[in-house]
Amino acid sequence: MDASIDWAAFAMVAGINLIAVLSPGPDFVITLRNALIHGVRAGLLTAVGIALGLSVHVLYTLAGLSLLIAQSVVLFSVVKLLGAAYLIWMGLQAIRARPRDPSADAAAGASGPDRRWRGGIVSGFLTNVLNPKAALYMLALFTQIIDPATSTLEKGLYGLTLMVESLLVFGLLALLIGQPAVRRAYGGAAHWIDRALGAVFIGLGVRLALARAAE
Repeated sequence: MDASIDWAAFAMVAGINLIAVLSPGPDFVITLRNALIHGVRAGLLTAVGIALGLSVHVLYTLAGLSLLIAQSVVLFSVVKLLGAAYLIWMGLQAIRARPRDPSADAAAGASGPDRRWRGGIVSGFLTNVLNPKAALYMLALFTQIIDPATSTLEKGLYGLTLMVESLLVFGLLALLIGQPAVRRAYGGAAHWIDRALGAVFIGLGVRLALARAAE
């Protein structure tokens, strides 16, 4: 088993991806927002959704489809505009935020746990999977270390590593930001922070909409 894995290449993949995950982007912002607004559980579920979205990118990159996305202007544009539209929609929803009633939030959490559960995973998944830059990142990363001789085991290890790193980093972010003490500290300015994060979402969406496949 050890002989079939290039551990130097594995270390390079893990290191590069950790730096990429730590760089603020749509995944970071959606985890931050969900943890601040809805608490640790919602933030952790968002991290799970991001990891699931990443698995989609990993699978089709290893299948060679990310090269098609990178080379097809039409396909790249479709995915890009879908992703940009989703981010801008999320931003507009956040900008419309109003001051929250803590008792109403508690009642909503008690009456709709399934909706909160799905919402965290879905928002994390869509934010990640609709980002074509993730496909190009995967393509650029994997073409440096994967060749015809790379074993299926090694490919699977690389993909699993990317997912686990994302889950751990965004899960830790959720654990830190979603703590009751942190949420209480920002409670009075919650809707203003929500609006600020909404502006960030819109900015990321516009930036994505203007992106070119070659970037």
